[in-house]
Amino acid sequence: MANLGWILVVTMVGLALIIAGAQLSSQEDEVDDVGDIGSDEDNRILDVCLQSHSEDLTHYHTNLVISIRGEDRIIPSGTGVTSACMRGIHTHGDDGTLHIETPGDMEARLEHFFEIWDEPLSGTQLMDATVSSGESITLTVDGVAVEDYENHIFVNGQEIIIKLE
Repeated sequence: MANLGWILVVTMVGLALIIAGAQLSSQEDEVDDVGDIGSDEDNRILDVCLQSHSEDLTHYHTNLVISIRGEDRIIPSGTGVTSACMRGIHTHGDDGTLHIETPGDMEARLEHFFEIWDEPLSGTQLMDATVSSGESITLTVDGVAVEDYENHIFVNGQEIIIKLE
C-alpha cells in the first residue's frame, strides 16, 4: 500500500512539472509572436502608407528642431506625404511638428523619420553637413541629453533638439 502512495506522489509531481513546462513554453511562444516590438528591430513604421486620417489610428505628435552649426533647419511641410499616401511619420506644416500615425502600436524612431525624409543621419553626417574634427551630433529630449540618438523612440509631446556643433 505504501508503494501505491509513493507512485501516486511521483505521478502527481511529474504531471505538475509537465503542466508548468507547457505553460512556460506557451508564454515564450506568445513573446515570440509579438515580434520585435520595443526593440531596435521594429521597422514596421517604414511600411505604413495611410490613405486618410482615421479614428482607428494611433496618432500623436512630437516636435523636432534641427540646428547645424547654429543655423536652424526647416523640416518641409508635407515631408512623408505624397499623393498616394501619408507615411507613418510625416509633417503637415514646417513648424517641426512630426505626426506619428500608425494602424496600431509600433516604434517610431528618429532614424525612421530621417529615412522617410530621405536625409542622412549618422555619427558622421546630419542632412547635408559632415561632422568635422572637434564637432559632434547631440540630441536632447525635453532638455535631457540622449546618447543613442538614432534609435531614440518618439513619445507624444516630446521636444527634441538635434544639433551638429
